[in-house]
Amino acid sequence: MTKTEILATLCDLGNEKRKQMYIKNGASENTYGVLLGELRKLAKKLGTNHELALELWESGNTDTQWLACMMLDANKLTIDQVRSMVSQLTYSDIIDKFVGEIVCNHKDADVLAEEWSASDKDNLGRAGWKLIVHKVSGGKLTNNVLEDLLTKIEAELQTAPPAKQWAMNHALCEIGISYPQFTERCITLGETLGVYRNLKVPKGCTSAYAPNWIAAGIKKRKND
Repeated sequence: MTKTEILATLCDLGNEKRKQMYIKNGASENTYGVLLGELRKLAKKLGTNHELALELWESGNTDTQWLACMMLDANKLTIDQVRSMVSQLTYSDIIDKFVGEIVCNHKDADVLAEEWSASDKDNLGRAGWKLIVHKVSGGKLTNNVLEDLLTKIEAELQTAPPAKQWAMNHALCEIGISYPQFTERCITLGETLGVYRNLKVPKGCTSAYAPNWIAAGIKKRKND
């Protein structure tokens, strides 16, 4: 399939209600509102196709960029290409998808994590801390590295811009879940900072408030 054919297919698969939901959550107007299941089916059909994925990415359309994340080859992207691609993004869900599918597998992931996590730009901060979450979840970071991360979180979480703050809080919770020696400290830190304490939580969902998130994550691990 060509880029034009794919765009036409996605347009046909679009859903106005879902489009408006995506836009409400931060996507641009250049969105069709395709169900993620449909994007996954199309990605499976297309397979890894780096050049086509780059063409799709350049369209700026939310759905095609999501699709491109499942078709790109991380090893074929230069660090400057990755920087450029992330700098264009403002929709947190696409940032998380791109980081989780592509950037975390890039040879310069550690460089980018350090660079972006220190950025005052919300989108870059989100990307940097999402890379850190990926590293934390691997369960292999040293106590010294974790201490440094918690020091940064303690100093910056309350005043971080919204998207970056969410990813930093995720890192705090993941440390508390994945490293038992830090669980109590992370819970106490979450209580002290109070971020998301009063956030309304839909029925059946886990609170983003760190003490609750950590408790739920530990319980899930025990039950798995």
